[in-house]
Amino acid sequence: MAVRAHMASYPLREKMLPLAAQSIIDQVDALYLCLNEWGEVPAEYKDNPKIHAFVPEEDQKDVGKFFTTPDPDDIVFFVDDDLIYSEIFVKHMIQRLEEKGPEKVVFGTHASTYTEKTPTSHRQRDVVKVGRPLRRMQRVDQLATCGMVAMGKNVAPYEFMKDSQKFVDVRYARWLYENGVESWAIDRQRGFVGRIPAERNHDTIFKTFTRRTPPAVLAEISVFASRSNEGVE
Repeated sequence: MAVRAHMASYPLREKMLPLAAQSIIDQVDALYLCLNEWGEVPAEYKDNPKIHAFVPEEDQKDVGKFFTTPDPDDIVFFVDDDLIYSEIFVKHMIQRLEEKGPEKVVFGTHASTYTEKTPTSHRQRDVVKVGRPLRRMQRVDQLATCGMVAMGKNVAPYEFMKDSQKFVDVRYARWLYENGVESWAIDRQRGFVGRIPAERNHDTIFKTFTRRTPPAVLAEISVFASRSNEGVE
């Protein structure tokens, strides 16, 4: 068993990436880093034995987090290149995973619960934001891969995820629901995860895609939306 982190990045985040990587690398056994659109792997990542960095032939965007396949009993963290993870992030997430039973549960920090079973907009949901404290664990419909933990057996295969660029959270939530895996927002204090200030404006997936969610993606959301409390006593 290994504790591993999966991260994807691109050149506009090159100044943010070292801060994000530094905050997580000492908490895991290995960091698998997908460098979309890089010309080559920079020396600082190539020379670090704990970092397995690679440049894909095609831009994978956020699907790059699923490009490498973990062993079934690995513990896998999905993390982002513009966030800072506190020194207790991994320890706390693993503790909750083990307490709840890792076989059929995943935990995350940014979470959504849809208010309609057939939503017509991304706005039809209650959101637990990544940087906010949360007093109690909360069952949810969908987790974001910006701060999430799962056993390797509960990581969706790349073949299932590969055409979900820009909506990996939806596709992964669908896979988890269809495979009987519960999604939970983790309890935490302020500072558990923090944002790295951007030096300049740049497009985000939310700006360019999520807030204008296409009908095909809404159809995938309808598979699992508003079902997080089904079967919960």
